Amino acid sequence: MKDEKMPPRPRRGAWIALFAAPAAILLLSYIFLKAILPPRQPASLAPALAVLPAALSFVVVRRVCFRGTEGTPDSTTYALIFFIVRLWLGRRQRVEIDDAALRELEPPYILLANHESFEDFYYISRMAHPRRPSFLVNEYYCTRPILKGMARRGGILSKKLFTPDMAAPLGILRTIRRGYPVVIFPEGRLSPDGRSNPIVESGAALYRRLKAPLVLVRIDGAYYAHPKWRKKTFPSDIRLTVRRVLTPEELASLSDAQLDEIIRGELYNDAALHESGRYPRKGKALGLEGLLYRCADCGALYRTEGAGDELRCRACGKSHRLDERYRFTDAPGTIGGYYDAIRRMEAEELDTLSLHTAVRTKIFGADGGPVRWETGECTLDTTVFRYRSETEDFSIPVEKLPALAFSCGEEFELYHEKELHYFYPAEEPQQAARWALAVDLLAERRSGREGERADGNS
Repeated sequence: MKDEKMPPRPRRGAWIALFAAPAAILLLSYIFLKAILPPRQPASLAPALAVLPAALSFVVVRRVCFRGTEGTPDSTTYALIFFIVRLWLGRRQRVEIDDAALRELEPPYILLANHESFEDFYYISRMAHPRRPSFLVNEYYCTRPILKGMARRGGILSKKLFTPDMAAPLGILRTIRRGYPVVIFPEGRLSPDGRSNPIVESGAALYRRLKAPLVLVRIDGAYYAHPKWRKKTFPSDIRLTVRRVLTPEELASLSDAQLDEIIRGELYNDAALHESGRYPRKGKALGLEGLLYRCADCGALYRTEGAGDELRCRACGKSHRLDERYRFTDAPGTIGGYYDAIRRMEAEELDTLSLHTAVRTKIFGADGGPVRWETGECTLDTTVFRYRSETEDFSIPVEKLPALAFSCGEEFELYHEKELHYFYPAEEPQQAARWALAVDLLAERRSGREGERADGNS
């Protein structure tokens, strides 16, 4: 399996030397410079000069003790990324981890997990991995300035969302062959309503071909901590559980369909079933209109508004309050239940689907190319998505749109000719969620999965 040379893992002493040596040299240099510099020199001169030998020692230790780790999870860049994230998140969340099965594994392996919140990658990093894992993430985060260099040096893998991308499986294969675990969120997007998304891009054939163990992890409690529609993070009880470990031999005995079914079943989660969670903080409904864009009572579009702990409709005046368990105090009961009411209304109108909006478009050049802005218009019906502007005019058959990524109350996005297009509606930004839901409903109809989200993990 380890066809490529695996870089030696830096020892603990190397990490201590990486920071202790520069710190000691910084202190000694400062004391020495204070003693020899004339007293009339600026007070900032000694500290500024002392930084130079300290920085030099950091570079020397890094090159000597971490030789060969650049571009891998053993790199200092990877350590810096997660150090910053740990400082940022701190002790906000109470994380309980059941990973006894993981402790017995020898790397490499593939770890799959459901995707509930923006911080899921951090929770996964806290598990007892025998070797630091690489993460497969949205290509957007690996091609922007600064982030591009950090991702490359830190051994982070990227994938274009919901479009063919051969670079992703090749990167996974190369990382596995070097002996590192790889973490993948197969949904490819955050859960909108607290229930796991359908996995629209099967990875079963790839997982078998890698001939490495497959670890299935369920994350529970992270959705209400930081869902995609809310900007603020709430404290939450979060639990990570290794649900199952499939050996290469077990993988070889399963068909694609059987393996896909096992993955769906083990990863599926419904946040509303997280009974132990309590969220007494105010503002639980702020931003919720970005997802629940249609009134479940009167059907009015883009008239809902999250205010405090209530979701209100400006058309009919109906309001629904969220309690400390993040449940509505009346029907439809949960955020998922409200979303299902919207889904049913949209499904009834699906045969006559005709969406249209003027947009401001942010286009990210291929492979980290320059960013440009333009204005245009998007349309979507039951057969095709179309975008037209002064510089572009393209159509994508809906069967080639397995899903549509979006940011609540902001934009929806897709790739065309390897360029990522962010479409910002000129009016009613809440409609971004409607475009994404329409694509989901069309995909479910094609695959015969109609009603899957409403029924749970069909």
